[in-house]
Amino acid sequence: MSKRICSVVALMLFSLSVQAEDISLQLSGLDGELEDNTQIYLDQLPAIEVEQLPRFRKQIISAVTDSLQALGYYNPQIEVTQDEDDSTEVRVQVTPGEPVRIRTLDLTLSGDATADPAFTELQTNFGIREGEVLHHDDYEKAKASLLSLALRRGYFDAGYDKSQVRVHPWEKAADVELNFSSGPRYRFGELRVDSDRPVDRLLNPLVDIKPGDPYQAGKLAELSRSLSSTRYFKQVEVLPQVAEADDQQRVPLSVVLRARADNEVELGVGVSTDEGPRVSVNWDKPWINSLGHSLTTSLKVSAPSQDVTLVYKIPRGHPLEEYYTIQGGYQRLDQDDTESDRLVAGVHRWKVQDNGWTRDVFLRSEYESYTQGEQEDDSFLLIPGLSYSRTRVRGGLDPHWGDAQNVSLELSEPWWGSTTRFVRLWGRSKWLRTLAEDHRLLARAEQGAVWVDDVEDLPPSLRFFTGGDTTVRGYSYQSITPLDENGDRLGAKFATALSLEYDYRFAPKWRVATFVDGGTATNDYQDDWKLGTGLGLRWLTPVGPVRLDLAFAVSEEDTPWRLHFTLGPEL
Repeated sequence: MSKRICSVVALMLFSLSVQAEDISLQLSGLDGELEDNTQIYLDQLPAIEVEQLPRFRKQIISAVTDSLQALGYYNPQIEVTQDEDDSTEVRVQVTPGEPVRIRTLDLTLSGDATADPAFTELQTNFGIREGEVLHHDDYEKAKASLLSLALRRGYFDAGYDKSQVRVHPWEKAADVELNFSSGPRYRFGELRVDSDRPVDRLLNPLVDIKPGDPYQAGKLAELSRSLSSTRYFKQVEVLPQVAEADDQQRVPLSVVLRARADNEVELGVGVSTDEGPRVSVNWDKPWINSLGHSLTTSLKVSAPSQDVTLVYKIPRGHPLEEYYTIQGGYQRLDQDDTESDRLVAGVHRWKVQDNGWTRDVFLRSEYESYTQGEQEDDSFLLIPGLSYSRTRVRGGLDPHWGDAQNVSLELSEPWWGSTTRFVRLWGRSKWLRTLAEDHRLLARAEQGAVWVDDVEDLPPSLRFFTGGDTTVRGYSYQSITPLDENGDRLGAKFATALSLEYDYRFAPKWRVATFVDGGTATNDYQDDWKLGTGLGLRWLTPVGPVRLDLAFAVSEEDTPWRLHFTLGPEL
């Protein structure tokens, strides 16, 4: 019995020792796109054992040939040789030869598209040209571009009467013939609205589509985006009913709208070194009546400040571009040398202009009871004003380009009931630019000025301070300001803050940064500017970047340092 077991074990060991090995294909003679594409084709071959090489030689050559023909090389020389010392090493030597080029391109259009400027432009910038190497993927993309444009512009019967490529390998030439028939262009038909709320007054300003207009998919996408942006609806569908087109090629449009809940509550938490931990609660009533009125209430609580705000929105014409807001709120601040209780009420008229700027014309009243350093006082102000803002971003949550501008002008006069007279101007601009794939520059400039007889005639909320996470890092929040004889902060008539930051991405979700900030808050610009510089780490999250900065106040003795932590968008 033992002899039989030993024989079986010996046989198994022998079988393992003679098990065939797979060959390894070593590609040479190609580079760039040719090498990459050929390697993909070779990688798709099954595992080949050494003794199977003669049987698979033709498949190897065929794979290389197919990969090169896809890129326009029809006359390659291919040698498959086995290494004399190591039979598992197989070299595939390729000489691609001269490519086949497009000799003639015959592209003809018929149907209504012959009078459509969009097709004329596409013909001028077609994806393939005479004299170019015949790249079959480019050819297929070029063919598809005509069909795609036809569908976007309402040529639903479009198709190719003829599409062929005749390749003449020995002439190194190819002749392309494309005959495209667009058929008639369909037009917009009736608008069918299915909504669980009365939406006529809201919908009319948003719809830039009239029955009989030539069909354009872009207008449907724009309408869908506009309806979603109003924040009235949780479901928006804008669909063409092509199958229901009438004899005049008019396509009915189906618009399905489902309103958001009557009440929505959102809880949030955050943290920054300026405020520490903070909690927020937002309560929205997105749909109050058929006129599109809405209400938003927010509560923000942190250790130094508490803020309650109410905003009632009234559309005026286009709900995304023209509207009124009635705003009110209460703010409580107890931070360092400032204690303030502030009641605010105002009316704002908003207009989104064609150039992307948003204009806000407002009239605000505010009562503030405060202690600033040794000063205890209160004030009532009636403030008319004007502000402009614009934000442009490319790249979503991780933008690669963008800028943001804000500017506001406010004034007050005793003869209309205010405690004091002043004119206040404030502006800020931010820029983000990508220099290369992983290198970015961020710059910021901020300027404020208030013309008033004495800065102590103003409540703290209208004076200028600087320093902190978003102005001059290395300094605590609003610590840069003139001081009284007791060292208490007073606030100033003017403030300037500048920043330049360089970011480098060293991993998909991580960046390292270095920066320099500078600024001052002053009554006469005779005070020294404060400079901060340091290093930072950026973590890209689904809700925006988390920023951690180690900043040094280089203008101070002993160069003290601070950690700054913030979460949120950069623009």
